[in-house]
Amino acid sequence: MNTVGKNNDDLRAPKLVLKDVLKPYLRNWYWFIIVPLICLIIAFVYQRYTVPSYDASATIMIVDENNLSPDATLLAGLSGNSTNSTMVEGEIQVLKSRAIMQEVVERLNLQVQFFTKGRITKAEVYNDPPVKLNFLISDSILENIADKFNIHISSKTEYQYSVEDGTPKTYLFGETIQTRAGNLIVIPSGTQFDKFIGKTLEVVITPVRKVREKYKNRISVYPISKGSNILSIYLKDPVQEKAKDIVNTLVKVYNKNSVDEKNQVAKATATFIDDRIKLISADLSEVDVTKERFKVGNKLTDIQSEAGIFLETGAQNEQQLIQLGTQLNTVSYMSSYLEDQDNFELLPSNVGLSDQNVASVTSTYNELVLERQRLLKASGENNPVVVQLDQQLNGLKATMLQNLNNLESTLNIQSRNLQAREQLINARISAVPGQERQNRDIQRQQDIKEAIYLYLLQKREESAISMAATSPNSKVIEPAYSSFNPISSGTKVYFAALMLGLIIPFGVIYGKELFDTKIRTKEDVTSEVPSSRVLAQLPHVEHNSKMMIKDNDRSILAESFRILRTNIDYMRSSNGHGKGEVIFVTSSIPGEGKSFVAQNLASIYALSHKRVLLIGADIRKPGLNSFTRAKPGPGLSEYLNGDIEVEDLIQPVLSQKNLDLVHSGKIPPNPAELLMDSRLEILFETLKTQYDVIIVDTAPSLPVTDTLLIGKYADRVLYIVRANYSEKPLLDFIDELHQEKKLPNLFLVLNDVKYSNLGYGAKLGYGYAVEGTSKRSWLKRG
Repeated sequence: MNTVGKNNDDLRAPKLVLKDVLKPYLRNWYWFIIVPLICLIIAFVYQRYTVPSYDASATIMIVDENNLSPDATLLAGLSGNSTNSTMVEGEIQVLKSRAIMQEVVERLNLQVQFFTKGRITKAEVYNDPPVKLNFLISDSILENIADKFNIHISSKTEYQYSVEDGTPKTYLFGETIQTRAGNLIVIPSGTQFDKFIGKTLEVVITPVRKVREKYKNRISVYPISKGSNILSIYLKDPVQEKAKDIVNTLVKVYNKNSVDEKNQVAKATATFIDDRIKLISADLSEVDVTKERFKVGNKLTDIQSEAGIFLETGAQNEQQLIQLGTQLNTVSYMSSYLEDQDNFELLPSNVGLSDQNVASVTSTYNELVLERQRLLKASGENNPVVVQLDQQLNGLKATMLQNLNNLESTLNIQSRNLQAREQLINARISAVPGQERQNRDIQRQQDIKEAIYLYLLQKREESAISMAATSPNSKVIEPAYSSFNPISSGTKVYFAALMLGLIIPFGVIYGKELFDTKIRTKEDVTSEVPSSRVLAQLPHVEHNSKMMIKDNDRSILAESFRILRTNIDYMRSSNGHGKGEVIFVTSSIPGEGKSFVAQNLASIYALSHKRVLLIGADIRKPGLNSFTRAKPGPGLSEYLNGDIEVEDLIQPVLSQKNLDLVHSGKIPPNPAELLMDSRLEILFETLKTQYDVIIVDTAPSLPVTDTLLIGKYADRVLYIVRANYSEKPLLDFIDELHQEKKLPNLFLVLNDVKYSNLGYGAKLGYGYAVEGTSKRSWLKRG
């Protein structure tokens, strides 16, 4: 090889050929038909026997009752984290909470299911089941029961109860029976009872918590657009009516709970007012009785005013005292009510206190209590937000008590002033008879109690009106709706099956190619050893490894060896060699076919009328002993040991003209040292004068050093690489041998190549193969 050609080969970038990339997949094209077909059949069976699912969706609008100014509303709309968006996210979490879903499950009794058995699948009987189950146990125990049993309706009066793998027992409807879940009464129910006579129902009882978690995870609540307060509630279930009922009941429970939360303040106020009305009513009755007794005892029917203007002034003063008395009474009760609270509870509002600070703090306190109660539904009292609310409520409670104390002090001062003024007036009308004064005192108490009583009655009516007018947090835009047809997933399933059927063979082939370290094609060799040349590719055949190429052999294997012979002769003529060329045949490891190649190359040269000698130089593990049927005689090892001479080495091959053989001989104890003997050089010099071609079957180059020791006697070296056997890392060793010129004129021969990997070589033997020779055959060569 010239230097320029070598440099050009080294610098040439590897060319990516699409055909080579697709070759593994095209070679296994039938898997891309078989596997997708199997996947489509599986998809068809799955679609055929899968219970269809129906969807149900409802649309609600979250009502924001916060009264924002126009500027605040505009700013909230421009903000990405607006109050409205935060509120909607919070309501979504409330709708998906476990508490609401558990109430839905309990309302619809979803923990009990009835199924009718078909040939392969079973269908749930949801609407109008034929029987009703009454368990004679507490609801708390029933919520945790998990059981399954069968009810076979024999007639209108009898049924058979059985558990799995159990013996059926006959009972009458309405009779109490013993089950694993407790005492049970089964009674006929529904309008379709007659249709189920003679059929078997499978009853499945699931713990409420499991049913709750199942539907909590399956239901979807999301805004119809970003930032919108209109929510869509979606659920998919095998039973169409059940899906609709769950969605509608979820909305009802949510609205009911929101109304109950808003009415908590009104209920607390109503309870407070009712308690006060009872007390004031008793006090008023007592005052009325006292006045009645006073008038009867003193025989008074009409009391005239004798003080004139003083009485008028006194009346005004008394009116103010009445108002102050009402205020003091309310403040005193509010203080006692607030101090008696152990936990944070709602305070009565709008009870008529004149101090606006008390009313404002009360409103803020109630809002924080409601917020705290809502958070406790989804978290514990140790939640940082709940702890912060507790601190705020304690602060507001202290502030409210301080405000009430201040208001009470102020009212007491005003009351003392009015009482002092009243004493002055009383002193001025001291001439008024004692009966009139006593009557006025009784009348004053009566007026105070009556005013308080009427005031409380008015507030009770206002609280009742407020509770009746409370609106829920959401408005139903569209109740749950479900299409009559099941959700169509057939196209998706078939498409997924088809894609999976294509991906599986692709992945298997790709993985096989990715992790494959075997040499398969000529390109695998040239890409790793670009500085060396592949002289030929030898196909594999199905016959045994001892087959030899005979005269007039027109098989693919014979044609491949003829191409190898031609390429070697071309290299001989281009390098100016004449007769007596020594060709070493070696490999990296045993089993790559060096002996087979050496035998058939010698045979193909002999068929071209050249004098050929085949030498077995692998004296560690002879591979040519089976080349002739005659018993092997003395060989190379005996010659190197000095036991025989050159003329005693050579044995003719009787089955092949022009071909002689030198056996390896006995296996010596020191093969490497024996090959270093000078007699080997004399042997090659002698034989070159007698033969045109000398082919030497040497030992593998990687495990032993024998071939490297005698490589100097070779004119060229054929290095055998076996496809589907040799590992790619071995090519690094071959490249090292070539680069460091440890073996002269090294050329590669790719052996045992599959017919499909021959490339252009696949056309070898087209029209030349003898009858009975298979192109896609296999050869185990040693």
